[in-house]
Amino acid sequence: MLKRIFLILVIAFSTIQPELFAQQNHKVKHLMKKADHLFMRRHSAEAAEIYKEVLKLDPNNTYAMRKIARCYWYLHQLDDCIKWYEAVINQDPEHNDTTYFDLGLALKREERYAEAKSAFQTFLEKYDHNDYFREHAELEIKGCDYADVAKKQDPKYTITEININSGSGDFSPIIYSVKGDSFMIFTSHRKGVKGGKDKFRENGEERFSDLFIAKRETDSTFSKVENLGKRINTKANDGNGVIAPDGKTLYFTICGKGKQGKHHGCSIYQSTFNPESKTWGKGSLVEGINGQHEVVVNSRGKVKKVPTYDAQPTLSPDGSTMYFVSDRPGGEGELDIWYSQKIGNAWSTPVNCGKSINTPFNETHPHIAKDGKTMYFSSDGRLGFGGYDIYYAEGALSTWNEPKDLGYGPNSADDDFSVYWLFQDSLGYFASNRPGKGSDDIYLMRFIYRPPIELSVHGVVRDKKTKQPIPFATVTLFRIQEGNLIPIDTFKTDQTAAYKFPLEKESDYKVVGNAPEYLANEEFVSTKGIKVTTDLEKDIDIFLERIELGKPIVLQNIYYDFDKSDLRPESKVELDKLVKLLNDNPGITIQIGSHTDTNGSEKYNIKLSQRRAKSVVDYLIQAGIDKDRLDSFGFGESQPAVYPELSDADEQANRRTEFRINTFNYKPKK
Repeated sequence: MLKRIFLILVIAFSTIQPELFAQQNHKVKHLMKKADHLFMRRHSAEAAEIYKEVLKLDPNNTYAMRKIARCYWYLHQLDDCIKWYEAVINQDPEHNDTTYFDLGLALKREERYAEAKSAFQTFLEKYDHNDYFREHAELEIKGCDYADVAKKQDPKYTITEININSGSGDFSPIIYSVKGDSFMIFTSHRKGVKGGKDKFRENGEERFSDLFIAKRETDSTFSKVENLGKRINTKANDGNGVIAPDGKTLYFTICGKGKQGKHHGCSIYQSTFNPESKTWGKGSLVEGINGQHEVVVNSRGKVKKVPTYDAQPTLSPDGSTMYFVSDRPGGEGELDIWYSQKIGNAWSTPVNCGKSINTPFNETHPHIAKDGKTMYFSSDGRLGFGGYDIYYAEGALSTWNEPKDLGYGPNSADDDFSVYWLFQDSLGYFASNRPGKGSDDIYLMRFIYRPPIELSVHGVVRDKKTKQPIPFATVTLFRIQEGNLIPIDTFKTDQTAAYKFPLEKESDYKVVGNAPEYLANEEFVSTKGIKVTTDLEKDIDIFLERIELGKPIVLQNIYYDFDKSDLRPESKVELDKLVKLLNDNPGITIQIGSHTDTNGSEKYNIKLSQRRAKSVVDYLIQAGIDKDRLDSFGFGESQPAVYPELSDADEQANRRTEFRINTFNYKPKK
C-alpha cells in the first residue's frame, strides 16, 4: 500500500512540476515585457519595481539586475545604482559585458575615483573588443587620475543656483536686452509646456520642452517665468535658442518637426520679434543648414530619409557664422560641432569644426564668447571630472587650439553644459544635472578675484663661524623637478652680501651659496601651499664654512671589515656626501687619509691604511671626480685619536678616514 501511494505521488508531482515551471516562466516573461516597456518610456521608478518582481521569481536574472541599476542611474540614485551593478558582478564575476564599465561610470559620478579606475581597468581586462567601449574606458581611467588632482586646486568661480529653477529640467540659458531691460530665455520641461502630457515619471517633469522667458532682476534672481508662446513652441521638444546681434532674430531648435508622433531628428528654426506687439513670430525652417540621412523604418527594411539631429545653435558676435550640433554623416563622433557662414540671406553648406574640437564621442552646446575667438562647449570625450564637462578653445571655423577645461566648480562629477557668458570669463550661466532642485538646473558662476601672488626669497651670505656677511659671494637658484636640479638664475652679491630671487607657485627650490676660500652651502625653499603674496624672509641666510687648508675633517660612518680595505655598503652614504661637496666646490683638491688601530705591526698597518685610503679615492673617481683633485695617504697607527686603546670602542675610533683640503684654486686641464 505504501509503495502504491508513493508511486501515485511521484506521478502527480512529475505532472504538476513542469506545469508550475511553465506558469512561472510565463509570468516572468509577462513581467519582463511590462518592465521593458516602462523602461523604454523612461518610467524608471515603476520599471525598477517590476524588475524586482522578476527577481523574486528568478533570483539569478542578471538582465533584470542590470536594468534595475540603469533605472537608478536615470533616477540619479547612484548608491542604489552601484549596489545593483555590484550584484550583477557577484552573480557572475567572470562575465565580459559592459557591467564593469557602467559601474565605473557610476563610481566616477560619486567622485570615488580610485574605485572607478579599478572598475574600468577590470573591464579592459575582461573585454575582448576594440571598440567604442574600450576607447572610452581608457579615456575614463586617465580622467580619474586627472580629476582626483584637479578638484583639489583652488576654485576659480563661485557657483550659485538661480531662483527660477523648477523641479523639472531647466537649461540652455541666454540673456538679451530690450530698451534697458534684460531677460533670460531658457529651455525647460516645467509645467506649462505646449506639448503633450506624457510625463517622465521618474522626476515628475513634462516629457516635452519649451522655451521660457523671465525678466532679470539681479544676477541670480528673475521675475515670473512665462512660456515664450505658441508661435515659437510646438507640441514636441523646443529649445536651445540664441538671439542674433540685431536683437530681433531668434534661432532655436524644434525636434520631430514639432509633432508628438515624429521621433526622427531636430532642425534649426528662426523667428522675428515684432516690437509693436512685443511678440515673436512663427518659427520658420532655416534653409541650407538642416540635414537629412536615411534610416530603416520597419521590419521589412524600408528606408526613409529623415532629418538629422541639428540643434543648439549659437552665433559669432557679428552674426556671420552659426555654430551648431549635428549627428550628420561626415563627423568625428556621435555628436559634433559644425558651422555655417551667412552669405546674404542664405547659409552655406555646414562644415565640421575639425578634430581639435570634436572627438569620437559627443560635443554639445557651443557658445561663442564676445571676443569672437573663444568657443565654449561641452564634451564627454576628453579628460574630465564626470560626464559632460565644459571646455574652451581659441580659434575660428575649423582651426582651433587645444581645448582646456573650465576647472572644478563649473565642472563636476555630473553633466555640466550650456554655458553662456554675460561678461566673458567673469560672470556667466551654465546648466548641470548635479544634485539640485530639478533634473537639470541653471547656475550663476562668478569669477573669484584673487590678488596676484608674488613670491620671493632673500637673505644674506654669512660666515658660519663669525656670522659676518661675506661680500661678493655668488648665489644660484635651482628648481627641484622630478629629483633633478634645474638652474634658474645666479645672483652676484655686493658689499652687503644680500641676495634676492623671485619664485613661482607650487615649486621646490635649492639656493646654493659660493664664495672664494669658502665651502659651498645650500638651503631648501618651497612655495607649495602658499596662497598669498609672501616674501620668504625666514632668515634664509646661507652660512658658509671658511676653508682651512690642511685641517683634518673626519668622514663619519666609514667602515671596513677587520683586516680588510674594501668599503662596506653603509660607508657609501657618507662618501656620496663627499662627492656632493666636491661637485659643489669644483676649485678644491683634497687628500684622503686613513688611520688604523694599534693591532698588528706598524709596517703592516701603514700598508693597510694606504689600501683603505685608496679604496675611498677609487670610489670618488668612479663617481666622476677628476683624479687630479685627489690624493691618498696611509697614516697607519701613527696618529691615534684615542690613546691608549682600552676597549673595542677606542679601537673603532682610531680606525677612521678623514680628508684635508689641499688647495681651493684648482683649475681642470683642458
